[in-house]
Amino acid sequence: MPIAAAPLRVLQITDLHLKTQAGSRVWGVDVDAGLSAVLARIQEKHPLVDFILATGDLVGDEPDAYARVRLTLESLGAPVYCLPGNHDFPAALGQRLREGLVRWQRHVVAGDWQFVLLDSSFPGTPDGHLAASELALLDTALAMHPDLHAMVCLHHNPVSIDTPWLDTMTVGNGEALFAVLDRYPQVRAVVWGHIHAEFSARRGDVRLLATPATCVQFKPGTPEPQVDPLPPGYRWFELHPDGRLETGVERVEPSRMPTSARRAPA
Repeated sequence: MPIAAAPLRVLQITDLHLKTQAGSRVWGVDVDAGLSAVLARIQEKHPLVDFILATGDLVGDEPDAYARVRLTLESLGAPVYCLPGNHDFPAALGQRLREGLVRWQRHVVAGDWQFVLLDSSFPGTPDGHLAASELALLDTALAMHPDLHAMVCLHHNPVSIDTPWLDTMTVGNGEALFAVLDRYPQVRAVVWGHIHAEFSARRGDVRLLATPATCVQFKPGTPEPQVDPLPPGYRWFELHPDGRLETGVERVEPSRMPTSARRAPA
């Protein structure tokens, strides 16, 4: 009896919001403490991960913080493939995370899967948008590898998540994204960050998945921004050669985090 091939083990982290100074806060939450707790859990539970996806807002509006992003994520000892969010600086990200273990990677092929990492950021606004060049990149990658199961990664949510204030910042041309995806039955999932919360839905056979931030969490369903007391987390994937996708969110218990990372907004 043949031995089944092992699944790919992939993790997603998102919305680090790192600053140049350690101990900086976003909505009252110590971003370094949250990230450190998440990375410690990853090293404890996932010693054999194939790679990590970091889906945007790596820095919190400070381009000089990419040096800290690299140094911090290199501690995982596995490839970390990054893409920009609305608090990032794509030019600086591309220059400073160009090579090495932690880098901006547009396309990854691993086993029976391919991963397309899109830039949904739009200069001068928190809103999402996929330029024609991004849609062309996606179309080309999917057309070139019809035999590979596909996961599409971006920062902004391409669909409504029923949280009114965040739904003003979706991918403005999300219908163009799905027009491409609908032509390729090998697409298994679209994953993103941005909403600082967990989200799971389906569009036909395609999983739609968002992942908690490593820093502050936002309450779903609220008309105005509200901090959710849930702790930070990450998402794990087991991706099988036959296209099956298993996934879940792991959160860091408050007891594992420094007190400063659990306070309400200042």
